[in-house]
Order: sequence, then structure tokens, then C-alpha cells
Amino acid sequence: MTDIKKEKLSIGKIIVFIVAVALPLFHMWTASFGVYPSHVLSGVHWALIGSFIIIAKPLKTVVGKVIDAILLLANVFICIYQIILQDTFVQNAGIYSQFDILVSIASVIVVLCIASRMTGRILPIIAIAFIAYALLGRYVPGMFRTTRFTLQRIAPYLFTSYDGMFGQTLTVSAQYIYLFVLFGALLELTGAGEFFVDISYALTHKLKGGPAQAAVYSSMLMGTINGSGAANVVTTGTFTIPLMKKVGFKGEFAGAVEAVASSGGQIMPPVMGAVAFLMSEMTGISYGTIALAAFIPAILYYGTLSISVFCIANKTDVPDPDTSQMRKARAILKDGWLYLTPVVLLIVLLIMGYSAQRSAFFAILLTLVVGFIKNRENMTLSNLYKSLLTSVKGIAPIAAACILAGIVMGIINLTGLGLKISSIIETISNGNLMIALILSMLTSLFLGMGLPTSAAYMILAVLVAPALVNMGSSLLAAHMFILYFGALSTITPPVALSTFAAAGIAESSVWKTGVEAVKLACTGFVIPFIFVYNNELLWTGSAGAIIWAFVTAMIGCAVVSFSLTGWMKTKLSVVGRILLFPAGVMLFCAHPVWLNFLGVAIAAAVLVVENIISKKKNNVVEVN
Repeated sequence: MTDIKKEKLSIGKIIVFIVAVALPLFHMWTASFGVYPSHVLSGVHWALIGSFIIIAKPLKTVVGKVIDAILLLANVFICIYQIILQDTFVQNAGIYSQFDILVSIASVIVVLCIASRMTGRILPIIAIAFIAYALLGRYVPGMFRTTRFTLQRIAPYLFTSYDGMFGQTLTVSAQYIYLFVLFGALLELTGAGEFFVDISYALTHKLKGGPAQAAVYSSMLMGTINGSGAANVVTTGTFTIPLMKKVGFKGEFAGAVEAVASSGGQIMPPVMGAVAFLMSEMTGISYGTIALAAFIPAILYYGTLSISVFCIANKTDVPDPDTSQMRKARAILKDGWLYLTPVVLLIVLLIMGYSAQRSAFFAILLTLVVGFIKNRENMTLSNLYKSLLTSVKGIAPIAAACILAGIVMGIINLTGLGLKISSIIETISNGNLMIALILSMLTSLFLGMGLPTSAAYMILAVLVAPALVNMGSSLLAAHMFILYFGALSTITPPVALSTFAAAGIAESSVWKTGVEAVKLACTGFVIPFIFVYNNELLWTGSAGAIIWAFVTAMIGCAVVSFSLTGWMKTKLSVVGRILLFPAGVMLFCAHPVWLNFLGVAIAAAVLVVENIISKKKNNVVEVN
């Protein structure tokens, strides 16, 4: 019996080894020399990742092991069959045989069984609910009523359509996201992650709460490359969270800072967690335009997060850490500047017009070269294998979410549900764009729960964005809006993957960490509303208008941060905080301009009065 267990274990290890080596090799090949249709790319991608998930998350019982073996073989078979079926689709005139239909039905069941092990229950339940809607929608009264759909029609559509399981959602994971997950894993192997933390800390240690500032900016650097906020938390949080706790920050606050900073990486150019390339594909807007448009909102997000951290550190009087032994930023940069070259190369290649795949390919090669130059003793075959395995572990939940999102998107397109939900948002808002934006925000936060940003964006782009465009928002602003809240959904309860990961590292309460994260990100919730009404923040308009919009919005974000944190050189009164919030909102408005000046005047007056009152109180205390 023992020998059998060992044999089974060794088979599992062999499969994991094959996947950990084959997946990066296959995608590096397709990013450089190999050219394959999207259905081949996604089929091979899921065949490998699905096999890994089964081995990584096995059923524990003896019967379970038999089920796992059947699932593994069935998954590989349906991936191969899908490729063959697509290749012969034209020859068969689009007519499915009975066997094709049976395989299609089995594929939906197999995908649900495998993907649910990695994503949890929420997304599979949503996918099943959408399938049930397609089957039973003809019995639903009103505008949600559908025509008659049978399982024999639904399953082949989900199996072969570009909107289905092996369609655009999984293709994005295979074509773009995995390469950047691999890039991030190899960067970490070279020691770049520690360098980013060190240089961020060296540049911010003189600020109050320096370790928290380091968490903000190091997570920003790694987050833009990583395809998942939660994965970024696990990567950089292992350095930053203990450092924050060491200087006196509470565990829940330390976890919240890391969660909010890591989630923001999904909206930070140049990579934006690979969502920029997905948005380009779905909107037809060039990658360069999207990356440029995302720049100012990302700066506002991280700028206000940094200000909030600074205010809270002063308000709670966190002690300054001992920096006597700290190296200077110049020395750290001189010693580790090579770590920046892969990121710089990636940006340069993207700007030059190279594809995301080809750019990532060369950046990965340069990362390996840098690793051998800077950290040769760490670049062993064993450690390289561990990094490749880390990349597989990182892409597994994303790919699982993407293939399930394919079911949702397939049903949405098959039944026309997307148009119906957009119509509902338009009807309820009754022509009022602000109401539509609020409804879209709530929908985005709800549907984004438990999903990687890429999967959340794909669903929201179909369900929500058309309503905003129809009501007057620009196409770019509408898609940036839902992307923003899709990213923020990873920190909002009840299902907050980034917060859960951060709370685990911080050893703090999940709920307390979640509350702190929402408080820190409060200003961030305002930013998407700003750029929908103020397109200059998306780099649209004259240079003067863009600069004015950025400066006033940055001041506005700072004022709102003062209001929410209750500190600006001194603790602010309740009345002062209440007055500061609308003053900050006035600074966001592009038109009329006099509102900007009024907002500055109110904010300045409140802060001056608060400072005078505080000094009088201190004088009274000193006299007594």
C-alpha cells in the first residue's frame, strides 16, 4: 500500500514538473517564433493548467483519486478535441455531430469541476446560474425573457464560440497574462523584489511612516507587472507588512496598506496587470492611448494613498524607525540599477510598437541575464524550477477564473443579457449619468468579487460599459471606469482576495483589515467619477487643460484625504472634516473653473482656522 502511495505521489510530481517546464516553454515559443490560432493557444494553455489544478488541489479519498484521474484525462481530451473540432469546423459546415454535442456537455462539466477547486464557490455558482438562465429564461416574465435554448445548443456554443470557454477570456490569459506572471516570478528570483522594497524605503524613510510608504511604492512597481492584486500582496507583502508592524503600525493597518497598494497596480501603466492589452482588444483603442490615459488616474490613486498613509502615521504618532544602519538611496540604486533594465526594456519595446508578447519575451530573457549577473548563486536549476512553478501557481487561479468567465460571457452573448442589463441601468438612471455611474460602480464591485481584475473587466465590459457609453461617457472613460472598480473589488468585503491575503501575512482580523482598506481607498473611489466628467484626466484635450485638471485634482484628492483621515499638521475637528470634503470635490470639477478656486478658498480657510484653534489649545495646556 505504501509503495502504491509513493508511486501515485511520484506520478503527481512528474505531472507538476511537466507542467512547470512545458507551460513557460510553450508560451515563450509562441511569444517569439511560434504562431498559432487562438483556439490552439487557449487549448494547450488549459490542458496544462487544468492538469496542474487537479494535482495541486486533489480529492482526498480513494474514490476521489479515481475521479481526479478521470478528470485529468477528460480535460486533456476535451482540449485536444476542441482544437480538432475548430480546425474541421469549416469542412463540417458548422454542423455538430451527436458526439460533438456530448463532448461539449462534458467539457462544461469538467471545466466547472476543475476550475472551482481554484476559484472557490462564487464564480462557479455564477456560471451555473447563467447556464440555468439560458435554459429556463423562456419562462421568465418581462424583458428578461429569452427564446428557447436547449442544452444541445448551449454546450457547443460555450465549447467552440469565441465568446465561450476557450474564447477570448482564456486566450487573454494564454496570450498576455501568463507571460507577465512569469516575468514577475523571474524578477523575484533575481532579487528585484527586495531591491524595489529597499529603494522605496530609502527614498521614503524620512517621511512619517516610512515603511508604509515603501509598501505603497514597491507594491506599485511590482503590481503593474503582476496580473493579480492578491498575488502581488503575497510577493511584496512578505517584506513590507512585517516591516510596518515592526515600527508600530497595527497589523490590520499594515495589511490594508499592502492590499490597497497591490490592487492599484492593475491600473498602473505600462502593463496594468496585462489588462491594458485586453482593453485594447475589446475596444479597438490602441494600447498606447490606453496606457497614457491610465497614467494620471494611477498617479492620483497612489498620490492620495501616500498622503493618507502620511496623515494617519502622524495622527497616530507612529515612532520613527532606526535608520542609522540604512544605506543611502544612491548606493542602493548604484548597486542594483540593473534590476530596472528589464522593466525599462519592456516599456521601451511597448512604446516602439512591439506586441505585448514579444515585449514580454525579450524582458524575460533580459531578466534571466540580470539574474546571472547580480545574483548568480541564486540562479540554480532548483531555484529556477521553483520560480517556474510559482508562475504556474500564479496563473492557475487567473486561468480558472477566465475559463469560467467564458461561460458567463458566452451566455450573455447567446441570450442578449448584456444589452438587457445595460438597458436596465439606462432605465433606472433615467438619463442621469451620475446615477448610471453609481449603479455601474455597485455592479462592478459586486460582479468583481473573487475575480482577478482581468476576468472582472471582461464581464463588466459586456454588461456595464455599453450603458455608460450610451449615456454620454466616452468609450475610453467607460472602460477605464469599470476597470478601476473591477480592481478595487479585490479589497471590498465580503469577498476581498487581496485583503484576505494581506490579513493572513499580517496575522490580523480579515474584517478589521477590510475596513481599514476601504477607508484608505475611499479617495480612490472618487477618482473614476472625476475622469468620466473630466476627460482631461485621461490625457484628452490641450496641454494647458490637462495640466490644470491634474493639479486641481491632485489638490482635491489631498483635501479629501485630510477630511477622511482627520489630520493635517494637527487633528481636525468634525466640523472641519465635514467642510473639507465638499471643498475637495469642488477641486475635481473641470467646469466651471470658479468652483476650483472656491474649493481652494474653503480648504485653505478651514485648515488655517483649525491650525489657529489647535495652537490656542496647546497654549492653554502649556499655561495650565
